[in-house]
Amino acid sequence: MAIRRALRSALALLGALGLVIGLPLAASADDTVAFTINDPRITESSGLARDPGANRYWTVNDSGDDGIAYGVSRRGQIIGTLEYRADPIDVEAVSMHEGRLYVADIGDNGAERERITVYYFDDAKANDQTVGYRSWDFRYPDGARDAETLLVNEEGRLFIVTKGAPGGVYAAPRSPTPTAVNELERVADAPAAVTDGTFLPGGDRIALLTYFGRIEVLKADNYEKVAEVTVPAQEQPESLTVSLSGKSLLVGSEGKDSPVYAIPVPHAGASATPSVTPSDSGDEPDPEEEAESESTTGQGRARTLLALGLAGLVAIAAGSVVALVHKP
Repeated sequence: MAIRRALRSALALLGALGLVIGLPLAASADDTVAFTINDPRITESSGLARDPGANRYWTVNDSGDDGIAYGVSRRGQIIGTLEYRADPIDVEAVSMHEGRLYVADIGDNGAERERITVYYFDDAKANDQTVGYRSWDFRYPDGARDAETLLVNEEGRLFIVTKGAPGGVYAAPRSPTPTAVNELERVADAPAAVTDGTFLPGGDRIALLTYFGRIEVLKADNYEKVAEVTVPAQEQPESLTVSLSGKSLLVGSEGKDSPVYAIPVPHAGASATPSVTPSDSGDEPDPEEEAESESTTGQGRARTLLALGLAGLVAIAAGSVVALVHKP
């Protein structure tokens, strides 16, 4: 009986330890929150783009929202909207290039759409106004695809990355026409389940975020993988952009009150879990960002101490089992 009691105690403690370590939404000691998007209008943030000219970011909701993009301050506050007179089907990505905002209606869970659409707005402003738009329609050369990632290189050329296994990188024509459906060109395979991506500073590398909590970095000329890093634990990683300072990558997820984490821009050959200090997190540090980062770090430290304590108890219980089993 004593052996059974000791064994049950050890197993119970192991279970408790597993629960502590396995919580998917808990931050670790190295996780840094750049900001949190807590506006009630943002329920399914499915993309993030930096707008350095206006010192802000842009985001969009997933399918179900109207034609609208949201301007986001460096503290995560919605500072205004841009509404456009269209009825998108499934907006999944947003990008910014030289003052032009791109909103990508490219989601297609059932792989049924004959065409997808990218809307664009020159001199985009988050001033709560409804504006007209221009757009391009595209189709894939090899059948309908689901996608959540729009990339724009330094020359302004568009690329769409699909979510298959593997996915694909599809290049748009260099000068799309607004009067006909433009055919995309498949130029490379992509990692499976890509949910967002961005060109890194310098334009020679592409960072792709996946559902599996990883960022894979590819060379922009031949799509060779040169680095891979793990991102902070999130329920559903959905958005990726370079911070306004250019020092960090910002990684966000769907859901209400969604935190946006900061990690250093990966270097070639990186293959570890990165860490970042509050001063690198969102650009210039401010009291709100630093307080939130310290709170998140404190949670990670507390969880680490709790896990170590449980591990010690497990070792004691296991030692008791061994002693009883070998008792003469």
